[in-house]
Amino acid sequence: MLTGERRIKLLEAIENKQFISVSQLSEIFQVHETTIRRDLDELESQGLVVRIHGGVVPASIKQDEPVFEDRATENILEKTRIGKYATKYIKSGEAIILDSGTTTLQIAKTLNEMPHLQDITIITNDVNIASVLRSNRSITTIVTGGTLFHDSFMLNGQIANESLHQLSVDKAFIATPALNVEKGLTHFNELLIATKKNMIDASAKQIVVTDHTKIGRRALYTFLPIDQIDLLITDNQTDKKLIDEMYKNGIKRIESI
Repeated sequence: MLTGERRIKLLEAIENKQFISVSQLSEIFQVHETTIRRDLDELESQGLVVRIHGGVVPASIKQDEPVFEDRATENILEKTRIGKYATKYIKSGEAIILDSGTTTLQIAKTLNEMPHLQDITIITNDVNIASVLRSNRSITTIVTGGTLFHDSFMLNGQIANESLHQLSVDKAFIATPALNVEKGLTHFNELLIATKKNMIDASAKQIVVTDHTKIGRRALYTFLPIDQIDLLITDNQTDKKLIDEMYKNGIKRIESI
């Protein structure tokens, strides 16, 4: 197989697998690993793939996320609208998980403007959300504990996961940096996956809140398949074709506002 042809097929294999190791590619194409590494160097120089520890992923897969301060000002009107709308699914007496995120933060801010809601329990792994709710006497706020991630003000790790294991709540409002129309909710950082999964496992209903810029993206790790999303709340700029594709792949309900 000629070098150019092998590199085309190499790229196809990486796109299909989403993540693949150098040794696997060497076995598939029956060439030495040093040859594969040269091929990958060339593909990476063209911006087609990204080398990560243990292998390679397509360049289209999101690798990182902006710090909180940058995310907090992006699409703020859409996030505020989504956050306010999402509170219609919160009722007095319920126990709710608010995942760490800039859109879930807007849910917390809106709850402070809704004195008719009483006896609500909010569980969160977000220091900002806990701070926003600190003076709300109608809400019992439980912080998971855990290791603080300084760029996002979220708490994760073993302590957070152990606290979530003990809970059973009515609903979880989940944030995501990427929603793939086939794979569902995906994340770039494997260290954050366990806490999100534990939030989902602890809840009877999973509600995803995210603006249109996250839909159609994908990151390396899936933490909630598309057909397990009970409700997606997004803004009205979301591409209609993407909405149709999500329904085809099994999402239960989408509300774009």
